[in-house]
Amino acid sequence: MLGAENMGATEAQKRAVAKYDEGKDLIKFRVPKGKKEEYQKLAERSGAKSLTAYITSVLEEKLKEEH
Repeated sequence: MLGAENMGATEAQKRAVAKYDEGKDLIKFRVPKGKKEEYQKLAERSGAKSLTAYITSVLEEKLKEEH
């Protein structure tokens, strides 16, 4: 939509985001400078949609190995 980038989120959009976030935990961690880009490229090469998706899949795989 032309000009949409200047519009703020609607109340419905804000509620939808808040509802989505309710079912999620936030994990933040820091990595050495330059590593984020390396990790993103690794995720791309692995076919992951995002770095978050890649990290989650690796962690889930490790959990399955333990059980």
